[in-house]
Amino acid sequence: MGTSLASERTVAGHDQGYYDIPFSTLLYVARVLEQEGVDYRYVDGQARAAFDETGFLTQLAEDRPAVLATVVNIPSLGPDLALLGKARAAVPGLRIILLGPTAKWFKDRLLREGHADFVMEEGEELLTGRNLARLAAGETLAALEGGSAWNGAAARKQPARTPMTSLDFVDFPAYGLLDFSRYESDYYFGERMRYATVFTTKGCPYKCGYCPYPFGFGNRLIYRNPKKVGDDIERLHREFGVVQILFRDQVFTINRKHAAAVCEELIRRALPIRWVCETRYDVVDEAMLDLMYRAGCREIHYGLESGDPEMFGAIAKSDGPQSLDLFEKVVGWTKARGMRCHTHLIVGMPDESWETVRNTGRWLRKVKPDSIQLAYFMPYPGTPMYQELKASQALGDPDAIDWEDFGSFTRPVMPTKHMTKDEVKRAKELLSWDLRYSLMERLGMRVRRMLRLREAA
Repeated sequence: MGTSLASERTVAGHDQGYYDIPFSTLLYVARVLEQEGVDYRYVDGQARAAFDETGFLTQLAEDRPAVLATVVNIPSLGPDLALLGKARAAVPGLRIILLGPTAKWFKDRLLREGHADFVMEEGEELLTGRNLARLAAGETLAALEGGSAWNGAAARKQPARTPMTSLDFVDFPAYGLLDFSRYESDYYFGERMRYATVFTTKGCPYKCGYCPYPFGFGNRLIYRNPKKVGDDIERLHREFGVVQILFRDQVFTINRKHAAAVCEELIRRALPIRWVCETRYDVVDEAMLDLMYRAGCREIHYGLESGDPEMFGAIAKSDGPQSLDLFEKVVGWTKARGMRCHTHLIVGMPDESWETVRNTGRWLRKVKPDSIQLAYFMPYPGTPMYQELKASQALGDPDAIDWEDFGSFTRPVMPTKHMTKDEVKRAKELLSWDLRYSLMERLGMRVRRMLRLREAA
């Protein structure tokens, strides 16, 4: 649903030092348009540090397209909608199709207020392109499928007549539209590398209460054939110089047989590729990790969320084995095979307390993953925890939160049952500081600080 990072810049755009991820759905959409014989222009709005709004609107007015398809995100929702209004002004009669989980969540508002003519809700990679082709051919909104339009009083659902059952409907997503000199980073391996994002599966059937993955990507798994995945990566390497892959699967090893087939395909092709993936601690074992390393995996991201046993079992991984002991073993297995272990944590979930924070710190210091990401809890629309908090109002109304704060790593948006927002912020800062330095380093800094205070006195 979008991430916002603190920046001193005054213009919209992406920090060139960060790891920008192209919205892969549009690359599938573009390839479908090519298959349908529809002329289009692709605008990669994050390909520059600053978005050229004037240039974009000027080009739009010159092209006078029949329809515009784009994505909106929660943290930038206000500016996104303002830009859509300017696009309509630049091209009278322009039709707008919106994609992504944010559009799906706010579909009633977006359709009612005229920000969109159609909001996609399923099969976006396949059906968006077909819908665009229909509108370009002069068909009406009634001909579209896989989303909703406005009927004058409410959103009208128009189900998919041809559901998307796999990711194999294109031979190669339209990666050629990207300026790959822009997609280079030293973010993961400390070495500047040209990279691309690839899906081997899409969807997540798990029911983690805080996570927007099932709502955003669907709770039904769909696959791309392992041979096609291998073809994609080989072309990315040979034609565009890509040497690093970020697999965007929500849970890379959720289907062991499929993940193993992808790995074996990469091993067979012997490509000089290093890759990163995200998965769960309870769907890997030592044999799977061995195979992933041989295939080029050098970093795995695991969702820990909390190192407190009760919170881990009840909230973070309620539909798994709920074993921090197993998680500790998996971290050890991963590191022993030469792969970096990165863990995602959430600070400030509704049951967070100083005790759960301390337990998380103890577990991390004991287990020592290579790196961690500390994020504040966000009651994302479409998640079970949002629904619970909305119904109870126990911690305030989640809809009253400033949307620009969602996806932020800089400040919490809600208190917990036991902590104020200021305390949640302090807890995140303390965890970050505590894990950055060893016990002796922390004691040394404390002694030096006390000596400076004594000297100043």
